[in-house]
Amino acid sequence: MQTPISPANPAPSEAPTNASSGQTTGQSVARATAGIGALHLVRFVIGFIAQPLIAHNLGLRWQADAYAVSTDIVQRLWLIFEKVINPAFLPNFIAAMKDEGEERAWKLASTAVWLIAGALLVVAPLAWFAMPTLVHLLAQKQPPQAIDLTIRAARTLLLGLFFLGFSSLTYTILNGYRRFVYAALGDAFWKLGVFAGAGTAYALYGKQLGTLAKGAKAGTLSAAQNTILLDLAEKSLWLIVWGFVIGSLLKLVPHLFAIGKKWRFLKPQIDLKDPLTRKMFALAVPLLLGILVSETRGFYLQYLADDPSTKIEAGRAALKWSRIIGDNLIQIFPYALSIGIFPFLADLAREKDRQPLTDTLLGALRICVFTFVPLTAILIALRFPLLRAVWESGRLTQADTIVMSWPFMAFTLGLVAFACEMMLSQTFYAMTRAWIPTLIGLATSVLWIILAKTGVEGLGWGLAAIAGAESISKTVKCIVMWQMLKPHLGDVKRRENFFFALKVLAGAIAGALCAAFLIRFIAPDDTANHFKLKMLIAVSVAGIGGLSAFLGASFLLKIEETRALNKVLRRLTGKFSAR
Repeated sequence: MQTPISPANPAPSEAPTNASSGQTTGQSVARATAGIGALHLVRFVIGFIAQPLIAHNLGLRWQADAYAVSTDIVQRLWLIFEKVINPAFLPNFIAAMKDEGEERAWKLASTAVWLIAGALLVVAPLAWFAMPTLVHLLAQKQPPQAIDLTIRAARTLLLGLFFLGFSSLTYTILNGYRRFVYAALGDAFWKLGVFAGAGTAYALYGKQLGTLAKGAKAGTLSAAQNTILLDLAEKSLWLIVWGFVIGSLLKLVPHLFAIGKKWRFLKPQIDLKDPLTRKMFALAVPLLLGILVSETRGFYLQYLADDPSTKIEAGRAALKWSRIIGDNLIQIFPYALSIGIFPFLADLAREKDRQPLTDTLLGALRICVFTFVPLTAILIALRFPLLRAVWESGRLTQADTIVMSWPFMAFTLGLVAFACEMMLSQTFYAMTRAWIPTLIGLATSVLWIILAKTGVEGLGWGLAAIAGAESISKTVKCIVMWQMLKPHLGDVKRRENFFFALKVLAGAIAGALCAAFLIRFIAPDDTANHFKLKMLIAVSVAGIGGLSAFLGASFLLKIEETRALNKVLRRLTGKFSAR
């Protein structure tokens, strides 16, 4: 875990962040990733529990769509800040820290703080006034009461936008100090706020909503009971919304405390003539262009998910929940790795160390492949029992999980590409070549929209077409980025990595077959008592069995990453034995 900066833990201006060997850099990246990954795992667990609680109370009904659309709107507005600040600000902040000292770096940070505060004070009110227009544009088949509820919920959620936007900068500042754990702690606190709202709603209304949902499914609800059901669902939604807002504030709190005395360097000034500010803007412009296109594409896909041909009352919620498992897996490891690796890539790129840069990138890509190829295979093999174990409860039925299974599978097929995209993009940003991934992203966004629109409206593939189009476009983006990056790299060890990929694929197939075999014998009957718990245990056992089979095959095939894993396990075993 990162500790406050002291002589034993020097500031970036003092620390030898550019390792003289790939091994030292790899160890530093591993330590940073471990700290971030641990907290992202906590965040994953909290969020993983919260979302099924929300689904229990809302189901795939129009209240769930109001929740999905309102949170998506606010998060997309926040992502405009989130995706620009880190790659545009951090390389310049680190460079100033190393070359000119901490006070110089904070001159740039001061400009960034006040610019972001001003932007948030403009964006939030504009979004509040534009919300009715935006929500109406995104809706195709939603009833008037759903549109009204979405508008009110989204406007309330805008209260959290200021905290989220500002936390993007404080997160990046902490990364500049290599205090990754404190930065990631805010994300866990945010999810804790959402969980508190969802948990309160479940505790107050979950049992009654579950009973009423059974009556609705059987067609035995009276008009009065149906009114009660709708009222309880809306009350649940508002508790969740306020949990989101409170969580947004909680996300910022640990950042403010962790920066601590460094705030003394903050000045009430905006220096637009500062060369570093101009360089930050030069990096931000292509990023902003790409992100605006990306988020506009996201809004269009929200509109497409509400297409009448999907024949799902809450298509946007179904699309959101079908990808939550994969999204959280991506956030636990590749996102943590991309955050942890970026300062090291920036140092290596800045000093033009071509081979160490290549080795660091290849190591990250290999880890992504080694992790997500078997996970993809096992998740697809277990998709039906997994979705039932996680989601089937209360107002969300078995039929709903079947609807979610198709976009789940299509999205899962893209997990390797989603992970690798982060590493490749961070490498370009570290090299201050932000235009390249931006332009590639623009082109693949067009591909994504064409494929999704054709799949939904032309072929009738529904939500699976949207998820599948994303997986295909991200895969194409990774291939193009790699080709564009190769001239700037050293020896990429093509033959060695080709055989590595084949071995991982063989091991993944063995793991998936093992998981599918196990679940057939241990899955509980639909009429079993405590069905959800028993199914969750069965899926866990089958998944662990599949991963064990993959690791066993990997050891037999002598995949290098298993040796590193074995060393870590031996080290941990030795520590426990010593105690």
